[in-house]
Amino acid sequence: MANRKPLWVNVTIYAVLIAFAVIDIYPIVYMGINSSRTAVDFFRNPGGLPAPWYFDNFKALYYRFDVIRLFGNTLFSAAAAFVLAMALSIPASFAFAKLKFRYRSGLYLAVIATMAIPGITFVIPNFLLMSRLGLVNHLSSVILLWAIMSVPSNIFLLVALMRSIPDEILEAAKMDGIRYSQTLFRIVIPLSIPGIVTLAIFNTTGWWNDLFTPLIFLQSDEMKTMTVAVATILKRFDTDYPLLLAGLFMTSIPPILIYIALQKYIKKGLVIGSVK
Repeated sequence: MANRKPLWVNVTIYAVLIAFAVIDIYPIVYMGINSSRTAVDFFRNPGGLPAPWYFDNFKALYYRFDVIRLFGNTLFSAAAAFVLAMALSIPASFAFAKLKFRYRSGLYLAVIATMAIPGITFVIPNFLLMSRLGLVNHLSSVILLWAIMSVPSNIFLLVALMRSIPDEILEAAKMDGIRYSQTLFRIVIPLSIPGIVTLAIFNTTGWWNDLFTPLIFLQSDEMKTMTVAVATILKRFDTDYPLLLAGLFMTSIPPILIYIALQKYIKKGLVIGSVK
């Protein structure tokens, strides 16, 4: 019979977990409640409940700041960046995981080593490059930078996953005359779906919350993403805290919903490559 933990140990563990949950949830609850108040009501009692509930802040975001366009810019940029990132990461990961060629280990280590370089060191070279290409203040610049900068970490995870694909399956496919591209689309990608979905979750939520890159490369209000708009456009109304909190609340909800809906894939992604 396995040793059972003492009651006080279980109580302590649950108490700590509940405390962390409350700390994480409190900002969302605070934003949700106070975004439904008038500015006068908020300054009168910042820690209280709305009296009455006031939802016109969300209407103001819709009519005055065109949140549909802001959401569209963010979703389009994240989706396009992910497609481009996977187009680069999947073939490279398969090559590092299963193909034998000269300097494979060295090249793989060189790619992974770039993960240790702070992204801020590339800001000036990237801006000069995008400026010469005429892509500053265009969504293409953000799409390219998001995709390319995510490739090393994507490769790191996908290589660990693809190494667990049985070589017998690939050899059988090769004997059947299946070409390289067919092997990728018919065998490798279907078997790598858990890792690809995990990367989709981590990459898109990270890009959704990214403030720095769009702030530098997207300069007009029409091109801004939702996160940048909250930090810049709404900042002009910084005395209207409920309106600002409404924008923050709307920006926070999509990543939370993604994590809740796809949490089973996140769990699978955390153990990719650990068990064969």
